[in-house]
Amino acid sequence: MPSSTRSIIGPVALTFALASLIAPQSPLAAQQPAAPVGAYDASPYLGEIRNTVLYGDIWERPQLSPRDRSLITVAVTQALYATNELRIHIGRALDNGVTQSEIAELIGHVLWYSGFPTAVNAARVAAEVFVERGLPQSPPDTSPRETNSDADPLFPGVFPGTPYVGDLLNLLYAETWERSELSPRDRSLVTVAVGTALYASSEVQFHVGRALDNGVTQEEISELITHVTFYSGFPTGVNAARVAADVFEQRGLPLPDSRFPGAPYLDTLISGLVYGDTWPRSELSPRDRSLITIAMTQAAYQTDQLRVHLGRGLDNGVTPEELSEMMAHITLYSGFPSGVNGSRLLAEVLLERGIPLPN
Repeated sequence: MPSSTRSIIGPVALTFALASLIAPQSPLAAQQPAAPVGAYDASPYLGEIRNTVLYGDIWERPQLSPRDRSLITVAVTQALYATNELRIHIGRALDNGVTQSEIAELIGHVLWYSGFPTAVNAARVAAEVFVERGLPQSPPDTSPRETNSDADPLFPGVFPGTPYVGDLLNLLYAETWERSELSPRDRSLVTVAVGTALYASSEVQFHVGRALDNGVTQEEISELITHVTFYSGFPTGVNAARVAADVFEQRGLPLPDSRFPGAPYLDTLISGLVYGDTWPRSELSPRDRSLITIAMTQAAYQTDQLRVHLGRGLDNGVTPEELSEMMAHITLYSGFPSGVNGSRLLAEVLLERGIPLPN
């Protein structure tokens, strides 16, 4: 076994690995999806992470049911337009007890938070999966729209500069959130998951509070953030954990003694898998890993993580001139807003360190 694989199992999945030796295989483990043929041929280490950490550990944790994990994974892969993963997880959701009508309703719910194109794509994929499974292409138990044009708005006077947006917001909560195909708890789970994946801090803050009101526990929210991290990246999880911790504190809920009290298992994963295993691997230098991480966090407009990794990049030998040039290069692929944000942050980091700005 490669040393990298041993180090993954050590900090992250040791408990599960030992349990699997003494316990019969669980139904969830038995239906673990096989990797698509050839999917990891070009990146065997990625395949090790998938099998050992994602499916060997995360999906097995008892803090969320398999059904809950399927709901949030379908929601996130829809929101991220991750078509191949979405196809796999719609099938897995059916295996985990999510019904056709619930999948259809989930797709309609998520479109409000990730945009209509993601729903169009997800609806097409879902129809294909239903047919492959011998199920009706159109779910038989889906209810029709029921509108009430005379209902008082739930949020009167919101968005006065764009009143139609206010009308849509009231439609979302007065109609979509009230539909019976998904419970309020289910809708809160998927909404917090999508907000986490999209780095939408304000939405996460609002919907973590709403999730608590809808019966989602603090432990379940923490676990949700950890689960979603593997589908949208560690910066999104770290951001959501910070926001969730603020909400928990405001609610007077106890916070664990952890670097990420909003999702404490992230500390184990980041210390073990990210910095304990992946960053030290010899296939890329620390300098190269810093360049890649800065590029990703700039392109995704992940401000807090970009600030951290600009400093780490300087520590790993990347020069200010190289960072400056990289900002301009990435901007051509991710857009000027991300470049302007990155340039501002780089200037702040350099000034904090007493380093002259690039000429």
